[in-house]
Amino acid sequence: MAASNDEAATTWQESIAELQSLLDASLEDNRDANLQLSSLCSTIIFNYCDESPPDSVLTAVRTIYLRVLLNLGEYSKVVEFHSKNNNDGSTNNTLEVAYALYRLRKYDACRKLIVSSTSNAAANTVDEEGSSNNVTDRVLMHIHAQTLYRLGETNEADQLYSKILSNTNSEEDNVMDADEREDTLSNALANRIANYTPGSMLKQDGTSMVSWLEEDESIRQLIESYGEGGGEEGGDEGEEEEMLQNYDLAYNLATYMLVSSDARSQSQVVQAKSLLEQAEKSALTILESSSPAEEDDDEDGDTDPANDDEEKQKMLLLAETEAGPIRANLALANVLLGGEDNEMDALRTYLTLLTKTVKSGTEQGNLLATSSNNLALLRDGKESVFDVLKRIPITSSLSVSENGVSDSKNGGKKKKDKGGGVSIVPLVGATPQQVRTALFNRALLFAKMGNATGCMEALDVLRASLLVSYHGDDSKASRSGFATSGKGKKKKTPTSSDDVPTARPSSDAEIASWKAQADWLESELVRISESKDKNSDDILQGAIASLDKATDAITNGEESGALLHTKSQLLLHKAALANPELNADGIIGALESLPLPVQSCPGTKVTFASLYGSSNNDEKAEQLLSDLGNDIALAEFRLERRQYQQAVDLLEGIVEEQGSDAPMEVRAMLVKALSYTDPEQAEEVAESLLEATSVELDGEKLETMEIPRFAKKAGDSSSKVRKTIAATGGGKGRVRAGERKKKNRDAILRKRAKQREAYLSKLEAEGRYDPKQNTKPDPERWIPKSQRSYNRRGRRSRNKGTGAQGGGAGAGMEKDAAKLDVAARLAANDGQSSGPSTANMKVSSSGARKGKGGRRR
Repeated sequence: MAASNDEAATTWQESIAELQSLLDASLEDNRDANLQLSSLCSTIIFNYCDESPPDSVLTAVRTIYLRVLLNLGEYSKVVEFHSKNNNDGSTNNTLEVAYALYRLRKYDACRKLIVSSTSNAAANTVDEEGSSNNVTDRVLMHIHAQTLYRLGETNEADQLYSKILSNTNSEEDNVMDADEREDTLSNALANRIANYTPGSMLKQDGTSMVSWLEEDESIRQLIESYGEGGGEEGGDEGEEEEMLQNYDLAYNLATYMLVSSDARSQSQVVQAKSLLEQAEKSALTILESSSPAEEDDDEDGDTDPANDDEEKQKMLLLAETEAGPIRANLALANVLLGGEDNEMDALRTYLTLLTKTVKSGTEQGNLLATSSNNLALLRDGKESVFDVLKRIPITSSLSVSENGVSDSKNGGKKKKDKGGGVSIVPLVGATPQQVRTALFNRALLFAKMGNATGCMEALDVLRASLLVSYHGDDSKASRSGFATSGKGKKKKTPTSSDDVPTARPSSDAEIASWKAQADWLESELVRISESKDKNSDDILQGAIASLDKATDAITNGEESGALLHTKSQLLLHKAALANPELNADGIIGALESLPLPVQSCPGTKVTFASLYGSSNNDEKAEQLLSDLGNDIALAEFRLERRQYQQAVDLLEGIVEEQGSDAPMEVRAMLVKALSYTDPEQAEEVAESLLEATSVELDGEKLETMEIPRFAKKAGDSSSKVRKTIAATGGGKGRVRAGERKKKNRDAILRKRAKQREAYLSKLEAEGRYDPKQNTKPDPERWIPKSQRSYNRRGRRSRNKGTGAQGGGAGAGMEKDAAKLDVAARLAANDGQSSGPSTANMKVSSSGARKGKGGRRR
């Protein structure tokens, strides 16, 4: 652009001075100031006369200009400026352009730009030693890692996050501060959560691998401080110090622990639950106390009450929005812990979240879909399969890479079914792990319904999605869901590669694992439907063979965990089909056929010990428990075998070693064992146990708790409410499926008689029943009322069409039968003819003269 004639030769210098004064004002969040900065930078870059600014000045102004455009959200202008003014490669604004491409969701282009800049020594983003030269390099690496996360390349992103956090640069200006480190850790955890596959943490020795994230000192301190419930004991004193400032980090850490619960103990699930409780408390406290109205009141001293209430309502809504996902995962922790109380809490939470999310109208489609899917888990077997299927989210081609939101403000279709009010929920902007889970759950429910077509369509979509991680920068992915009923009752299936959901696992081994699970479900569908086209045993055996082939092809043994985990599931299923009524010896044989790493898992060893104990092979059981090093399990085993003194020795050793940190379960077991060997000492330990378990009720916490509400129908009872809880595990004393005692036959008959008396009393009070009247049914109840014998109207024609065609009841049938009973008629007439009688007729004796013809007149 050419400069105007009014411009002086020093215009750029005056503009630089004005630019510096605006930058000193630090008005980054002021849009007007940013617009003014943008105009000044544009003038300096383009509108110069004979004297142009030096290259160093131009480079600095270009950087300021691009960052101002980023503050204004003008990402397209940043990319356009870079493409027009970097033909010779003289400018280097990789950081600003890469961020603009990332915000425009041009992830392929962003990655290519960052990788191409690695040849420049000033921006070495993939340094082999993992250290970055300056803050700009570290930020660029973070953008690169986030881009890989969006592309579905989670393993590569995990490596980059590890390099960023392992930076050992000792220069003061380049050291990562605490906030930046926590944000990076939070993103690294989210990357791990997004693409987790069950069994992937299993090692060759049967133990679970510990990731570099769990070894990070910040993560360890977070678990020690808040994972044991320590944050709740402080009370009001020091509450601000105990508050989690970065509750996102605690939320992501707890979620990672729950998603990978297949490789963790119950105590770690309890730690995750405690972290989530602290995260929820911190989120609500921080957001509700940071109302802008309070800050304005302090500065100006004059506020509008209406505006204050509006701002307060906005902050409360924001706090509830932030707390929603935390509460959903708290419910998941309760489901994993099991027990009727925990599952009731989870059920209540999911129902509350679904109701609040729909009523609020906020765009929280992913929260709605996750809550609906987990609620389906709890309701499976407790309501119709059709209603459970409607709760499973409908996947679409929009994944976490598109970062989409639901088209519906309510997160789901408003139209509800006439039965339970279950709405169809789309799963948009989901992670690969969520997409795979939703597709598999949908196929599983179709199989339970016997819908072979729907099941195979869902499995086909699942298999196709395992190969797609990103649709490309120019893809036109559809928002429509799959396996939903469209017009004409037809099923929607992907019509192109762009319509397939993106759910590619992080490795080829995990892809093979998911494919084998899909084959297993297909084999079960073939077996249930008794199809003659395919053989279920061949499909199942083929899936196991494919897992073996994939295991042999792996060079890194750490990637075989998912394959071994899935193979164990398939082998156990095969053994159950071959012998449905397995005894202890049969189960031992099935477990011995599992891969060695799975046999080496602590849970498998404990199962072996239990089976050996039930087979009266105590020696092997004790040997396994001793090798496992689980003294608590060994003490429990000896209690079952009535080896009380040996159990006391073990338990006292645990209490002496752990002191006050010894689990309550150990002390309770010690009381039980001592009651057989030393009753007096048992009483002393029991008294100390009661003193240590004093419960203090928190009144404020009780007041803030939501009151559980259930829409009870007439005749509903507490037993019906309990039936809504899914049987997913539980503590001791829990009634499991197939173990509930049958009621006494006499008790059932007494209950029926009582119900019948109550019902008849109700009818008698309403005048619809008289106990004095005959209760025998009307024998003519099958004949139309107009043709019944006691109906006065239509008597002449009442016997028409009442022939006994194969049977009947009433007078019509009796008359038809009487006509055919010859013996009865003869008996009634004493052998005489039943025709018309001529006894009263006289024969004429007069000679009648016959006429010659004609009529007689």
